Amino acid sequence: MMPETIFPVRRRNFSLKRTLMMMLALGSTPIAGAHADDVGAARDVVARLLPDHARQISLELMTKGAGPEQFRVTGHEGAIHVSGTSDSALLFGVNWYLKHVAHATISPNEVTPPSAKLLPAPAQPMEGAATLPWRYALNENTDGYTSPYWNWPRWRHEIDVYAMNGLNTLLIERGTDAVLYRTFLRLGYTDQHIRSWLSAPAHINWQLMANMCCYGGPLPLDMIEKRAESARQIIDSLHALGMKPVLPGFYGMVPDDFGKRFPAAHVIRQGEWNRFTRPAWLDPRDPLFAKVASIYYDEQKKMFGNAPVYDIQPFQEGGSAGDVPIAEAGRGIQTALDAAHPGALWMMMAWYKEPDQAMLAGVDRSRLFIVDLEQNTRRRDDRARDFLGAPFLYGGLWDFGGRTSLGGPSYEYGVRLPELWKTQKTMIGTAIFPEGMDNNPYIFDLFTEAAWRTESIDLPAWTQDYADRRYGQPGDPHARKAWSLLLASAFSYQATGINDYGETSAAPDSLFNAQPSLDTRSAAWNGMKIIPYKPEILEQAMDELRQSSQEIRATPAWRYDMVDVTRQAVANRARALLPEIKDAFEAHDLKTLHALTTEWLDLMDRQDKLLSTNSSFLVGTWLKWPRSWSDDAATRALTDYDARVILTNWGGRTASQVGHLRDYANKDWAGLTRDYYMKRWTLFFDSLETSLKSGKPPSPIDWYAVGEDWCRNGKTYPDTPSSDTYAEATNIAAHLRDHPVSAQP
Repeated sequence: MMPETIFPVRRRNFSLKRTLMMMLALGSTPIAGAHADDVGAARDVVARLLPDHARQISLELMTKGAGPEQFRVTGHEGAIHVSGTSDSALLFGVNWYLKHVAHATISPNEVTPPSAKLLPAPAQPMEGAATLPWRYALNENTDGYTSPYWNWPRWRHEIDVYAMNGLNTLLIERGTDAVLYRTFLRLGYTDQHIRSWLSAPAHINWQLMANMCCYGGPLPLDMIEKRAESARQIIDSLHALGMKPVLPGFYGMVPDDFGKRFPAAHVIRQGEWNRFTRPAWLDPRDPLFAKVASIYYDEQKKMFGNAPVYDIQPFQEGGSAGDVPIAEAGRGIQTALDAAHPGALWMMMAWYKEPDQAMLAGVDRSRLFIVDLEQNTRRRDDRARDFLGAPFLYGGLWDFGGRTSLGGPSYEYGVRLPELWKTQKTMIGTAIFPEGMDNNPYIFDLFTEAAWRTESIDLPAWTQDYADRRYGQPGDPHARKAWSLLLASAFSYQATGINDYGETSAAPDSLFNAQPSLDTRSAAWNGMKIIPYKPEILEQAMDELRQSSQEIRATPAWRYDMVDVTRQAVANRARALLPEIKDAFEAHDLKTLHALTTEWLDLMDRQDKLLSTNSSFLVGTWLKWPRSWSDDAATRALTDYDARVILTNWGGRTASQVGHLRDYANKDWAGLTRDYYMKRWTLFFDSLETSLKSGKPPSPIDWYAVGEDWCRNGKTYPDTPSSDTYAEATNIAAHLRDHPVSAQP
């Protein structure tokens, strides 16, 4: 009998150089001659994620040949054996078995373990291989919008989930503030000067791309040191699993006064980014550049060791090369990297006008690691031509700002991506690149699996299987119908390049979260302006999901999804209501205006109650992380403000209002909805009614001041859920049925 495979069988040599069978349980005894450390880290991942089933799974590390990473799954009931050529292949093999045999899910948004006490046997051996060697994760902005204050247990869980889903390369930005601190200390800067130049944790990653500086600090030195120690712990855990860290590299970012301290240096000012002053740039041709780069890499190496890839974004979303030839600048940057880390790869983003063709022409392109972020928006047929032969990774970018919007281009990831390697010969991997992680688990599951496929996925069939394993209860007609409807709505849009979509690879955000206006079409200024599907289909999905069996409704995954889908259905209603509110105001119809705005605020109130039922949708969950870093009142006030302002005003008044950064990271979270978003709309609607009564234009409102009040009021929020998801979702469903809309845009 031929083994079951995830793509057409290729003959493989599974001869073992060493036998390392061991049971996946704490205290289990490996067989004679095995070396526990070889798969110990992988065993621990499975034990943490599947504590009730780990003893039934054994791992065996095979010798990796010249071909791709491979896994093989065999066994009988209660004794599943997974072999693989790397920890990544082993863990993905375990996950493949869980998904397609045991009906279980390892997701960033809840883990659904197998429902059977004894793990079922695969009908026949299962084999798979990675299509491409690099399976990268994390946007440069993820550490601002998702994880700036996570502690070690929270980070470890995230790494466990990524490892189980076959990812093998992660960007680690945490700790780079310590590298910069030590670098410029060695160049004669004072402690206070450097700490004032560095930005706070939720904003520092934009400084690493030279978008801004000097915001939210200065951080206490012990906080910087704690972050460095945390980064070491994260990187050590990656190494233990055979995963590769990507670290920020040096490209010439220096403080603005660098030219005054070193008058002979050629330093170029970089202008503004969204009304933030950008740090200065040291010409890579300048003799001092090599010295500063050497110090930077020396300090980084002492703290974090070597990495195979370095993230270097010299002109991200702006900046200027001035009188420096861009090709020579690229050569200087690459020469400094090579001097410190011979053979290391240079990671670039393909984003807007980047990478610059002149820079590509000036460097060793075989040593580039380009993350292509445009395939989500506009399909590019020949990246070998576009990137002058440089290798690239297909980037999945379905979220900006960590917004809680539901949706993603499933066709691009499930149908196009698995076969793209056939025509894009310089493609070397995939890159999960949302600006905020831990949303849209369906797309995460699809994207990570696509990296182990060589043929297009049958999306309807795959989605039915997803519904079965998401809740561990195969065959439920309502769950299956719900996900079919979600595939036909929130996950249906494609990379068409329609200009009206704005940041088209992300789902539309909620108008409830927008700075109030009668004309707003998105909360984030450049967000998608239309709903790219029929909202009524998503409401049907909400109703079907709510009717799932009691066994399904008892799972954490269902509770998460029920909140997420219902929340999106409520948010979509705002797009139908706002034009009606505008019409009533312009018609001077006070009675209708009051009725419509009352309905708007009632929906926000209902949404906040729904969000309160799940810890993933609590602003208190977000705000608890900064508190864990210090007992000092001043430091806690600094980090609490940093965590709040990134969600709301984002930065200072000018950057927020003129630079349009406000609400870029808007989120449907309980507490934030009631005390910030709802307060703003209440003030706005009151001003409209007052205007109609007085006959005068609405009074202007200082929205930045409203945001600052929430950011600095110190109010604490619960980080544990309250009430019942099913009850709140049922109330909302009834309300939506009783308040139909004539049409939605």
